Amino acid sequence: MLARFDDPAVEKAYVMSEREARVPATRFLAGIGIVTLISYIGFNPMHFPPEGVIAYNMAAIPFMLVLTCIVGLTFTRFYIEQSWIDLVIFIAMTVVMVLLIEALGEQSDITEISRFGMGIINFGILVVFASVGFVATTRYFFSWAVVLLLTYATFLLIVDRNIVNVVYSFTNFTTFFTFACFVNWDIDRRARRSYKAWMALEEERAKTEEMLFNVLPKNVANRLRRGEVVADSFSDVSVVFVDIVGFSKLARKLSPGHLVKLLNAIFGLADECAKNAGVEKVKTIGDAYLAVAGGTTSTENDAVSAIRFAEQMIAAVTDYARETRIDVAIRVGIHTGPVVGGVIGQQRMAYDYWGDTMNTAARLEGVAKPGGIAVSESTYFAACSQVDFTPAELQTLKGIGETKVYRVIVENEVADQAAR
Repeated sequence: MLARFDDPAVEKAYVMSEREARVPATRFLAGIGIVTLISYIGFNPMHFPPEGVIAYNMAAIPFMLVLTCIVGLTFTRFYIEQSWIDLVIFIAMTVVMVLLIEALGEQSDITEISRFGMGIINFGILVVFASVGFVATTRYFFSWAVVLLLTYATFLLIVDRNIVNVVYSFTNFTTFFTFACFVNWDIDRRARRSYKAWMALEEERAKTEEMLFNVLPKNVANRLRRGEVVADSFSDVSVVFVDIVGFSKLARKLSPGHLVKLLNAIFGLADECAKNAGVEKVKTIGDAYLAVAGGTTSTENDAVSAIRFAEQMIAAVTDYARETRIDVAIRVGIHTGPVVGGVIGQQRMAYDYWGDTMNTAARLEGVAKPGGIAVSESTYFAACSQVDFTPAELQTLKGIGETKVYRVIVENEVADQAAR
């Protein structure tokens, strides 16, 4: 009946969020109480004798101080985080309410309301107020309310009143009590249901966001959300083009399911290497893998990061070939230069890159050796201080012409195994 979330962290988060959300209502309720007491302080001198006015004011002023403290507490994190303070607040309010009832009971000849009538009215108001004032703390409210009910019942039993008066007084008070308990329980029940729905919505939003960020860079996704046209120009990007050696031959040997499994394994290794090296995966094109360093993400030396990614991937594919005994190897081409990036279309959107730099990287891959990395002159000059290369050699690249090509010196053992 008194619901709680199974996870203590979720329960605490719910209580804090609910208390924070209902702070304005709590302040409003306390404000109503203060205004009501002030109005009686101004009204009573017209009807009560001086001693009655003083007695009422002596009870009303502490009551207003308690209500003022409630308002002050709502401006602190302490009130939000320490829900047990509700119990302390309403114990204090019970005490000052008893003083107020006693002061009004002394004026029963004027008000024509007995002390017991005042008790029913004012305690009824208090429990109804408390049903809203105990924010996300139903267990504390029920504990306080039950003690208040038992105290009131004990008082009725020990006073010199006839049984009919006692029964009617208790019945009237329990009407307020039952209504207040239901209100507090129902508010909490509905709030928990709303919070649970919000958590489910947040979980789905997080999944959707994760999927979106797997397709698009985070900053690009945020720009699309704002309705921006995404078109960027980059002056110095290292493009990495990776291709599986002899894929057509492998495709004839392997079943379709086995072939897809092989591609998934190799591209999974590529994704992991890209993450480790700090480069950005762009897309897969058949049996080729395209990545860039220096586009929407950048490292200290993008050309070096691109080469490190290629080296890691060659090593990872070599290990995979050894473990699976599948004759598979890759070759890599890298070129550094200007590119244009952006998102086009309305469906299955992806951030893509265009320009001669992309084509040059693809052509360089075509002249790379199995298990090797061929780079352009621009990539060589950007990385030669940190990477070892073979001397330049002239290669005729399709659609480009004679081009200086440098090859990254890979460890002999790795290169030999990759070539096999």
